[in-house]
Amino acid sequence: MRNCILAASLIAGALVGHTTAIAQTATFRFINENAAGANDMSPDGRWVVGTIAPLPACESIGGYLYDTVNDVFTVLPPPAIDAVSVSDDGTVIVGNMPDPDTGDTVAAIWRASTNEWESLGFLPNADACPSRSTGYEVSGDGATVVGLSWEGCSGRGFIWTEAEGMRELQALANGSNRASVVSYDGSIIGGFAQGSFSRTPTMWNSTLAGQLLDPPNGDVVGEVRGMTDDGSVLLASGTVDENAPAARAVKWTEENGFEVIGNGSVFSAWAGNPEDIAADGTVVGFDSFLGSRQAWIQPGGEGNLVALKNYATDLGAEFPAGLQIEVAQAISNDGSIIIGHGRCTGAWIIEIENSPECSADLNDDGIVDGADLASLLAAWGSTNNPADLNGDGVVDGADLATLLSLWNASC
Repeated sequence: MRNCILAASLIAGALVGHTTAIAQTATFRFINENAAGANDMSPDGRWVVGTIAPLPACESIGGYLYDTVNDVFTVLPPPAIDAVSVSDDGTVIVGNMPDPDTGDTVAAIWRASTNEWESLGFLPNADACPSRSTGYEVSGDGATVVGLSWEGCSGRGFIWTEAEGMRELQALANGSNRASVVSYDGSIIGGFAQGSFSRTPTMWNSTLAGQLLDPPNGDVVGEVRGMTDDGSVLLASGTVDENAPAARAVKWTEENGFEVIGNGSVFSAWAGNPEDIAADGTVVGFDSFLGSRQAWIQPGGEGNLVALKNYATDLGAEFPAGLQIEVAQAISNDGSIIIGHGRCTGAWIIEIENSPECSADLNDDGIVDGADLASLLAAWGSTNNPADLNGDGVVDGADLATLLSLWNASC
């Protein structure tokens, strides 16, 4: 009741004027002169991890953690050779390092509490192929790691937790499995198994049981590359269209199976590879063909894929002459930050800023009105929510005042 009284008292003053919305604007910048890869980002867009590989050698010599809020670039300590994934709060990072006992490359974990790397080991029968194990992703809560180890030199997906160590996921199809991505709580895992022809999209759960997403033999060629935080939507490349010349960018749900994302790729002869999805359905990824890559975006999860460089340029971003924007790796939950990299061209960040008016249009119907007010009140007191219009971390009276001052604004 108090919220409703407060809203009523502020509406009278807010309805007096009308504000014309300003279009979105975008900026581009490199993360750091020594950052070669931007491999993962927390959903709120604050924490980015990647590989340090100074030019011109472009050889990986370590990993970094970048705080986008405070613009702090931290070189992670040795002996890690990279950093590939970060927990939602930035306190747990997964990468790879030389095993202290064998010297072979193994998956590793770093914790802010100790500022040290720990080897996660490898499966019992793993040979060095060339690694004994490779870390691919850590869950949002920082408790679960997934990746690749070996049975001899036959690939096996693994799941690792502090309590149970490294365990092999169910081997599916013809073997050579890999676990690539994991949900926030570690309950859903995505990757690939070697199917009838090549890689086929696959998922497992935390009990180690798996399923091919194209049963029974795994005839769809492709792999799971990303997912929503809860694991309900999987992003994959896949040969789901027999008339298409290459794999398409697709999403998979239990209810609908595979659905092509937009037109599946910017270039019809190239393979479409979706990497990440924002809360409003925006998907980012890249096309690939014979070693060439081009980043793309599907704004709002609707329509065809658009070359990311063109999209950002239209919003005012300026790029160095001749720079190819190759891989869009991740997008923040609110869609305001996109990270990526190219082959020895540097790790970058694109920031997209909405006008205050458009930020207050919480349901994206083109106007700030009662529906947006209802959404804000429903989110009252929550954190990490689009209704936090002033970015102070919580939805409260300041955000309500902002919304009401923009009443009837068009977007």
